[in-house]
Amino acid sequence: MDWTQAIELCVAAAGAGLLGSMLGLGGGVFMVPIFTLFLGVDPKFAIGASAMAVLANSVVGSTVHLRSRFTNLRLAMLLEITTASGAIIGALTAVYAPERLLLGIFGVVLAYAALSMLFRRNAVPPDPVGIPDPLELGAGYYDPATKTSVSYVPTRLGFGLIVGGFAGLLSGLLGVGGGVVKVPAMNLVMKVPVKAAAGTSAFMVGITSVASSFVFYSEDKIDPNIVLPALVGIVIGARAGSHLTRRMKPGRLVLVFAVILFYLGARLVLQAFDVDIPGV
Repeated sequence: MDWTQAIELCVAAAGAGLLGSMLGLGGGVFMVPIFTLFLGVDPKFAIGASAMAVLANSVVGSTVHLRSRFTNLRLAMLLEITTASGAIIGALTAVYAPERLLLGIFGVVLAYAALSMLFRRNAVPPDPVGIPDPLELGAGYYDPATKTSVSYVPTRLGFGLIVGGFAGLLSGLLGVGGGVVKVPAMNLVMKVPVKAAAGTSAFMVGITSVASSFVFYSEDKIDPNIVLPALVGIVIGARAGSHLTRRMKPGRLVLVFAVILFYLGARLVLQAFDVDIPGV
């Protein structure tokens, strides 16, 4: 690999880390399609590199989210029970699955994430007063962008655990950290505000990625020439993205991300079916 390609991977990873950190998506949801569609990286090696990079993204991005009190640690550890288990199963499946199948699944997941983000763009969490909280998962934070204090109590925890297992499965299968499922589910179904959902997801994706990274490493799907530029880029992007989250209104972020995700998802689905778009 020459320096030009290494720089391209680093820049792409930085952009993925910037976007991923801002909404708790881990960065892999952007990194894998960019690496495969535009930089010619083999899908399985792109997923392996993403799993490693998402771990670094989580560590860097979570420090800022934790200081801002966007991360709900108790909720994260509860959901991680099923998420980590799903990640191991997904990673074992990804190693042997056909590449076109992985691309198709990833494309559908991105399209789902785009639509779910649009639907939750203006969602307002319910007043936590009177909502049962037997596990003491309720939390709150101050939002500098809106200059308001936000309090909430997560609901439908059983459904959240089921979704966490599915998110972990996708994380291991596609190297995306599972945030594309967890963030919309926490916000739409469990009634967690978008910034708290993003902060909690950003913390969780690191733990989930550890499980899947070991599987990819053991199966020789980790290429240092791809991983190292990706790690450098995603750390830079994650740090900038987590700071930007504090200052931007969630509705504006969601609209931009939804458009990007839907475009990448459509491209991946078309690539899985060998459909070429002239001039794109």
